[in-house]
Amino acid sequence: MTNNFHALVEDKIFMGGAADVPAMITEAHCDVIVDLREEAADNQDSDPNVTRVQVPIGDNAETPQEDMFKQAISIIADAYKSGKRVGFHCGGGKGRTGTVAIGTLIELGLADSIEEAETKAKSIRPIINIREPQRDALKKLYNK
Repeated sequence: MTNNFHALVEDKIFMGGAADVPAMITEAHCDVIVDLREEAADNQDSDPNVTRVQVPIGDNAETPQEDMFKQAISIIADAYKSGKRVGFHCGGGKGRTGTVAIGTLIELGLADSIEEAETKAKSIRPIINIREPQRDALKKLYNK
């Protein structure tokens, strides 16, 4: 079966859209799933062995949400550092997912700048397309 999610960090951190969650659990064996959707309903397919975390980030927010992005990035980085496999997603796996992917690469020391991280993330998942408020949030977090 072909999956539509991608490994941001080989065999450890996975990114995709909401429809990819079941495959992230069954195929990638994720221990933690981070849902970035503000609009998310209750998670239906609860697996007792999977920790689910929701960080409600608005998809069309006009104001930067750097605190929420920082929270999501920290959860992913901490789970990774503790040896867990992590999957994260928004609705379609483009904007919020892309923003968190960029921040995660910087947070883990796998990229030195937003531009480098964005290039790496897009080479892995080409549909990534972050909006200006999302880019502004990254700048507030990582252009210091």
